[in-house]
Amino acid sequence: MLNIFKMDVHRFMRNKTMYILLLLFCGFQIFGTFMLQQYSQEMEQGGGVAVNGLNASEFIQYTMSQTPSWMLLYITVFVVYFYISEYQSGFGKNYMSMRRARIYTVFSKVLISAMFVGLIFLTLLVSDWIGRSLFFENTALGDLAFFFKLLIGQFLLHWAFAILILCVSVLCKNMLVSLIIGFVLALNVPGILLSALESLVNGLNISQYWLVNTLVRIKDFNNAGEMMQTLAVAVVAMALFAAIAVRYKIREDLN
Repeated sequence: MLNIFKMDVHRFMRNKTMYILLLLFCGFQIFGTFMLQQYSQEMEQGGGVAVNGLNASEFIQYTMSQTPSWMLLYITVFVVYFYISEYQSGFGKNYMSMRRARIYTVFSKVLISAMFVGLIFLTLLVSDWIGRSLFFENTALGDLAFFFKLLIGQFLLHWAFAILILCVSVLCKNMLVSLIIGFVLALNVPGILLSALESLVNGLNISQYWLVNTLVRIKDFNNAGEMMQTLAVAVVAMALFAAIAVRYKIREDLN
């Protein structure tokens, strides 16, 4: 496990695609903040949110609630590229004859996904701080306890989404197909379909537990019930999709 993880970390640190994605994400986040400032007055007049007065926690929740979620799109591109590029190179055949190695390679990719999600969150915090300080002259964090709960909850939800995309990549073994499915998931098409189904069936209330619906919904992390639901959705999704990926990887024919 440790040797496989070391190899993946080495690939991760030398992965130029990752740095390009982070730079693009940072640039577009700052540009997005600039565009919000340009149209903030019209938004307020139309009954929208006064974005210039939001603290860091509120601003993060506001931007994450917008569809499509750009963070999910960047996570999709990285996870698919990182897994499929190794699979297509045939490098895994060197050690995949061992059952444990197949399990460890999935767990290693899960940890690498967490590292990328951590980096993109760091990029988000830096770019939001730069954008808000430049265009809104507002760098208020708000309640620190709420801010850290928000980061923990959203990190786990985004990590769970990364594991979902890893599972899709393991099952599909094709970059284009995996990207298309990943984009459909990032655009929350399943969540929209579940909401439509709920409108047709009385008493059905399952869309609130769908991973992406939970991720984009503005939440009160000071509410113990909402915090527990967020953690439960994230943990169940991580365990479920990691288990599916491991089970398929064990049975996978590499010939």
